Amino acid sequence: MSLIKSLNSGVSGLKSFQTKMDAIGNNISNVDTTGFKSSRVTFSELMNENIGGSGGGESAPSLSNQVGLGVRVASVDRDFSQGTIENTGKTTDLAIEGDGYFVVNNGSQDLMTRAGNFTFNKDGNLVDQTGNYVQGYNANDSGNILGGGATDNVQVDFENVLEPQRTSEVNVGGNLNSNTSTAQIVQAQSSFTDSSGNIASSTTQLNDLSQTNTNFDGSETITVNYVDGDGNAQTADYNLTGANDTLGDVVSGLNGSIAEGELTLVDGMLKLKSDSLGDSELDVDSITISGGTGDMNTPGFQVTQEGETGTKTMSTTVYDDLGQEHSLLVDFTQSGPNEWDYEATFANGEEITGGAATGTVTFDEMGQIDSGDTFDIEFNPGNGASTSNFEVNLGGAGGTDFTQYSGANTAKVLNQNGYTQGSLVDVRIDGDGRVQGVYDNGQNQNLAQLALGDVQNEDGLEMVGGGLFRATSAAGEVFVDTADNVANSSIQSGSLEGSNVDLAQEFTEMITSQRAYQSSARVISTSDEMLTEAVNLKR
Repeated sequence: MSLIKSLNSGVSGLKSFQTKMDAIGNNISNVDTTGFKSSRVTFSELMNENIGGSGGGESAPSLSNQVGLGVRVASVDRDFSQGTIENTGKTTDLAIEGDGYFVVNNGSQDLMTRAGNFTFNKDGNLVDQTGNYVQGYNANDSGNILGGGATDNVQVDFENVLEPQRTSEVNVGGNLNSNTSTAQIVQAQSSFTDSSGNIASSTTQLNDLSQTNTNFDGSETITVNYVDGDGNAQTADYNLTGANDTLGDVVSGLNGSIAEGELTLVDGMLKLKSDSLGDSELDVDSITISGGTGDMNTPGFQVTQEGETGTKTMSTTVYDDLGQEHSLLVDFTQSGPNEWDYEATFANGEEITGGAATGTVTFDEMGQIDSGDTFDIEFNPGNGASTSNFEVNLGGAGGTDFTQYSGANTAKVLNQNGYTQGSLVDVRIDGDGRVQGVYDNGQNQNLAQLALGDVQNEDGLEMVGGGLFRATSAAGEVFVDTADNVANSSIQSGSLEGSNVDLAQEFTEMITSQRAYQSSARVISTSDEMLTEAVNLKR
């Protein structure tokens, strides 16, 4: 009888909402499970029974009357949305931000998971909490990784020793102060003045100077008695051309005769500056006047700037084939305007056997290097290693130029590419999943790179327990590659992806499921009472 249908409908409701409660209970119990993806239950009605036509003719609003036979579970779907990423501080705790899955192997097949709570086992294999091997691409001895092919168990040899590397390149950059070396300057102790007491200029005639005692008639000779830079006594003469000669004429004439330096008139004072930089004995003893009738009081002279040679010393450590350290010193000495001599030596006396350990570097008027910007050094390490050679690059490393401006001496060795033997002291993982070894010699080297997997249809993944998924035929093609080749994905080390369960949503669904279950039970009890009334009709 028809009451059986309502009983069956009530039973289907009980069974369906019991399944929904199972899913809700599972979600809530896994609210703190790493990488857990919540599930939901969707329903569909069972087939309908046609109980007869509703009317006759094509004008009837409905040609049949149908009654449903209950409800069934249509699907149990998983929500693959991103879970909250939580910091843990443990290097091997990994979280994927974006798409993709970690790939692990249980010994017989590859599985995928979002739970990245990994660790290294006693053999150096990166494994999950159940011992499944995390898959990736191991680097070769040079630290090169070839991804995209067949994956392997990610493994780190914690006894690994990084071989030493000989220095082949040294990079120098920064600024050499253009005033590092100075020229000797000798200056008069007093200024020439005119008859009005004003500072004399180059156009002031000798006969207009207040220092002139007797006017010049133009037949006089003015002689500067001086000592050159090497300490030799020298003289420079100027023969007047007439009684109207000026101070400028005298300075110009003496410069044509003087063997070293340049004579100038600055604020009425005579100044002699050496042509060369560095230590000098340049000095002016006196100025004398001979011939003619002219006579004047000439000033005494003093050294106002000592000539000094300035050197900028740079140092670094270079390495031979055995990884032995050698202390390299390079001295840059300013030998002239825009000109620097360099000399390379070793602090412990290693023999330089070739290359260009000495030379000259020149700069243009804009302070830019215009000579060769590299030189080679070859030396004998003297400890059983073979002869080593390296190239010194002046500027161009990391965007730092080698210049000569009037500023601080900032030139230094920026870097060199050699290192000694190193022992593995730590491991870190970057955003592309590269497992990098950190060595006690300050070097880092790639050891492996984690693989990420992705599928065309995530709903086709089958849950096999432990936060692991297996790709079924419904998932489509499985793509496995490195994280940097998986779009919109990156790996965060020291973090874990939490469950994406929304407790507020689950409690709401629980309430509605409970009421629906109660209502289905009420349908059954009501149908039973109606059947009882029908049975009692025979009485």
